[in-house]
Amino acid sequence: MSDEKTRKAWVVEVNTDLNEGRGSNYVKHICDMEATAIRLAKGANVQGSNGHVREVELVWKSGWWGPVHIVEPRHEDKLAQPRLDARRAAYEKAKSLGLTEEEIRSLT
Repeated sequence: MSDEKTRKAWVVEVNTDLNEGRGSNYVKHICDMEATAIRLAKGANVQGSNGHVREVELVWKSGWWGPVHIVEPRHEDKLAQPRLDARRAAYEKAKSLGLTEEEIRSLT
């Protein structure tokens, strides 16, 4: 049995595109009580419809953690990430060789 601390909560899920509902759903509110979630869900979704209310379990990990929405990368993100990684690696290498922030900025 785990010593992990958990608790019940209620979430309100809505769509990112409130006009047509073509976006993705995300958790807009996390509530202690179902009644609060129902109140906040009213008219909060696509074209004024009610958001979806559901029960979730939160876990204590130096703060309460619960359901999250992870945005999938687009094609351009997949192309940009190696450039970001290479730039970060070059910066760290320059710092390890003793260059100051000002000297690194002057190189860019």
